[in-house]
Amino acid sequence: MYFSAQSAEGRKKYVFFSSSSQTRYLIRQLMRTSLLIAIILTASIQCLFATDLIAQSAQQVKISIHIDQENLVSAIKKIEANSQFRFLYRINELKNLQPVSIPEGEKSVTEILDLLLKGTGLTYQQVDNKILITKTAKLAPNEVVNDTHLTGMITDENGNPLPGVSIRIKGDKMFSTATDQNGHFSVTVPDGKSITLILSYVGYVTREVLVNENTLLKVSLTPESGSLNEVQVIGYGTTTRKLNTGAVASISADEIQKQPVGNPLAALSGRMSGVLIAQNNGVPGSTVQVQIRGQSSLTSGGIPLYVIDGVPFTNFNGGQPATDNLNSFGTSGASGGISPFGMINPSDIERIDILKDADATAIYGSRGANGVVLITTKQGKSGKVKVGVNLMSGFTEVSRFIPILDLQEYLTLRREAFQNDNVIPNTTNAPDLTVWDQNNGTDFQKLLIGNRGHLNQVDASLSGGNDQTRFFFNSAYRKETGVFLGDNGNKRFSSRLNLDHVSQNKKFGASFSVSYTNDNTNLPASDVSSAYNLPPNLPLYDANGKLFWANGFTNPLATLQKKYTGVTNNLIANSTIRYTILPGLTAKSNFGYTTTRIEQVNTDPASSQNPSRNIVSSATFANTTAQNWSIEPTLDYSKNIGQGKFTALVGTSFQQNTSNGTQILGNNYSVEELLGTLSAAGTVTVLYNNIVKYKYNAVFAKLNYNWKEKYLINATFRRDGSSRFGPENRFGNFGAVGAAWVFSNEDFIKENLSFLSFGKLRTSFGTTGNDQIPNYLYLSLYNPATPYLGSAALIPSGLPNQTIRWETTKKIDLAIDLGFLKDRISFSANYYRNRSSDQITSSAVASQSGYNSYTQNLLAVIQNQGLELELNTTNLVSKDFSWKSSLNVTFNNNKLLEFPNLEKSFSASSYVVGEPLNLFRPYHFLGVNPATGAATYEDRDGNGVINQNDRYIADLGTPFFGGFNNTFTYKGFELGIFFQFNHRFGVTQILDTRPGALVNQNDYWLGRWTPTNTSSNIPGASATAGTTIANSYNLYTQSDAVYGDASYLKLRSVNLSYTLPQEWLKQVKISNASIYVQGQNLYTWAKNKYTLDTETTVQGGPSGLGTGTIGQVLPPLRTIVFGINCSF
Repeated sequence: MYFSAQSAEGRKKYVFFSSSSQTRYLIRQLMRTSLLIAIILTASIQCLFATDLIAQSAQQVKISIHIDQENLVSAIKKIEANSQFRFLYRINELKNLQPVSIPEGEKSVTEILDLLLKGTGLTYQQVDNKILITKTAKLAPNEVVNDTHLTGMITDENGNPLPGVSIRIKGDKMFSTATDQNGHFSVTVPDGKSITLILSYVGYVTREVLVNENTLLKVSLTPESGSLNEVQVIGYGTTTRKLNTGAVASISADEIQKQPVGNPLAALSGRMSGVLIAQNNGVPGSTVQVQIRGQSSLTSGGIPLYVIDGVPFTNFNGGQPATDNLNSFGTSGASGGISPFGMINPSDIERIDILKDADATAIYGSRGANGVVLITTKQGKSGKVKVGVNLMSGFTEVSRFIPILDLQEYLTLRREAFQNDNVIPNTTNAPDLTVWDQNNGTDFQKLLIGNRGHLNQVDASLSGGNDQTRFFFNSAYRKETGVFLGDNGNKRFSSRLNLDHVSQNKKFGASFSVSYTNDNTNLPASDVSSAYNLPPNLPLYDANGKLFWANGFTNPLATLQKKYTGVTNNLIANSTIRYTILPGLTAKSNFGYTTTRIEQVNTDPASSQNPSRNIVSSATFANTTAQNWSIEPTLDYSKNIGQGKFTALVGTSFQQNTSNGTQILGNNYSVEELLGTLSAAGTVTVLYNNIVKYKYNAVFAKLNYNWKEKYLINATFRRDGSSRFGPENRFGNFGAVGAAWVFSNEDFIKENLSFLSFGKLRTSFGTTGNDQIPNYLYLSLYNPATPYLGSAALIPSGLPNQTIRWETTKKIDLAIDLGFLKDRISFSANYYRNRSSDQITSSAVASQSGYNSYTQNLLAVIQNQGLELELNTTNLVSKDFSWKSSLNVTFNNNKLLEFPNLEKSFSASSYVVGEPLNLFRPYHFLGVNPATGAATYEDRDGNGVINQNDRYIADLGTPFFGGFNNTFTYKGFELGIFFQFNHRFGVTQILDTRPGALVNQNDYWLGRWTPTNTSSNIPGASATAGTTIANSYNLYTQSDAVYGDASYLKLRSVNLSYTLPQEWLKQVKISNASIYVQGQNLYTWAKNKYTLDTETTVQGGPSGLGTGTIGQVLPPLRTIVFGINCSF
């Protein structure tokens, strides 16, 4: 394995916006446009000329066989051996028939079958490359044919026959049958009459099939989400819940499409145990953060590895703090970070699987410590071409506002504050009391973020194919306007094409997928939600109708005039080729390519600035291009050994990520209308040009043995090499072992615990790594400095460390999975313990070296220990009504186990050994001095001075989080209600400035201390710095006065749908249709009512996760949509 990092000297000179680069840019745009047109044209032509694809007719295929006095089964096997046809039949119908003979010679398969079945009372019918042999209906003499004999086969999603499937005719209470051991069934129905068959099977989704003239059916059933038969995607393969040895959480397309989200990660909140989801803010396109089983690193990234259809999809480029935001090297608007998953249409996704333990993640080696998120997109299915259309329209709004003081309550607070300070208000210190309007105020929350946004989306899809070739094509357009005052919002167009093909002999297979997304964003340059506490009588306009300016305040209307525009183009392509070399031995290679280009402009017009200053119009331009490619060849082997099945996988991985970002400042514009063009700027300054290259190689292997679906063992190994690490520790080894015992398959369990339908014990142990650190820490790096005498200058940026190595996480899991009453009740309990060592952080060095820190691996150890509980129940099932529930709860305990010489490190004031990383060390609030109204605090060390030594470690309690879902169905109606909950202790009061200052406050301060209310436990108001009350507020937000129960319960989503009856739809040639209403982020019950949202943390993208304690940002919006979904 070879890695290289291009030196600064070796880089080509970068020229920005020269004529030649403009030409190259236009050429690239033309090529992109041509590619997009080609993709759409290809898909359109396929759709226009698509027909039901069938295999060769039995009449066309000729073979040469010799049959001499052989039974019919033997003859059929000879036909199968000499053709591509496979036969389906009931063995008892072919017994006791006379031997047959056919002389040697070339005949068509039709001719051979006619000879074989002559006089047997049997007939046959071809479906694709399968031929079904059934009995011929016998008619009595002179009997009039009034009935039709309907036959068929029911399979699972992989084409395997399902025995025992219940079959009923809709509306006929008397009829009921089931499939045999080969999945076959037969039904006699009135001739010329359309009927609907209801197919149901334990662990699979009940399906209704409309039968018209077709007398031979082949129907596949899909496993229910959460059932034991549900297929789960794991590293480089698939398994089922029943046979999985690892910890995997899953969500299906059915659950995703019931939520009106633009980012698929937002659909995961509360639905997966061990997975904490937080949306940074409610601005369209904002980042969604995912944390799996707690924080495991002091300073390195905690971003999971994302894999889409087998191809790694990550935009982490070595920046600090670690982030995979598309604009991590660019500028930003009100949304802060831009999520790469805003480029993925949720309607394209078939399922999302999250890998958590060592058994599931060690196969991804150095990138598996933070968990792995596998996203599988939809594929075409064999059958008639299916056209789908989904239309939805609705609105968005802020679901909760902070209860703040009205104008008169605010003015009373201000006057009282001056009285407490013995200070007389004047035009300088109190314009709100002496100059501004005392009778008319503004509710800045309602003005700035209280508007209603509108959401419209249309999806159109085409899918179909036969047993050999299948396709899926989907295009979507989504337009969402924002809730900020003014014209702002987001528009996204996306298309995806998936093709897959397999040869007739099933040896060769190939698949190809490509998706393109264009996203246009128009937003304020910054989030104005934090302006909620402006003085309610602050004027917005002066007497001349111009923006009003006051000392110490920025007019929020001026802030809204600063605009951000962003255009993002994303292309994801991947291809897989596989070939079966020998029975059980398959070679496969996966090729992936991703390119993302984002162009951003942030404008700052002079008209939006305080005219009392030296104002000029300026604009910031940022362009970033990121490209990723990967090649992963693998060899897969499978063989039955004894009574078990052995599988093995070996492979290698080659990947490279590059990122090129440039940011330029244009200044001194003479005309504001030209702020969007760089050429109109008076001066141009290059702020930075960042070029990053990351290379990654690996070899990996996996072994699995399944004995009688009773004893399971799985072992994985991976050796990784990364260009982020020095030559001495560039490569690392990772691996895991997982085992499971399905004890419900033991005879003594079956005989004594009949109520137990499933039981499995599983455990795993292994190591994974984390390589989310800055690039080139092992090299001597330099930064540009102020030019010296007109010449460029460089200064060293840090000490190199050639021994820098991976952060390593050791994971242990122990779990039990249970099913009761034929799996109507299923329960899982999973204990985990992850210990992360070799923490990468900064250590102090002697100042004589010219530096104050040095990045290295420390022997610090972080532990995340927890328990995940999942419960799924089918509470009630009848002919027309069903009720199902699911609950998941996660308890996670984070702790710093070791940190040598912590007291001498930069982290001495941040961490304590034996305590969580997110510990809170407050001063102890003793109450209010009844004589002065000042806050008082405990002097814990008794030295007469309140300082940092008087802080203590607050009790975090027993934090837990999860979700609770109920689904009700009645005839064609379905109602789903999902609650998300989070129990925790934290900050319950955000206080930007003390009560009594020139800002508004929430209504908590209505109960404050006053000279007539001396028993209050809330300090008094003060308008003047330096007073006794004012000084006591210096420690107030660092004390336990604002700390307590910060738990919340959120009605995350509700969906109500009605599926139109087939009897109505067949009249207009529609296969399926439903109308629905969906709601997201509907209502929150929270202990802390003084925050806009309980999840978001800080404007522009939080460093923490979902604590809701740092600042006010636009919350995730309440979204309600109405829609119709139909297929033809």
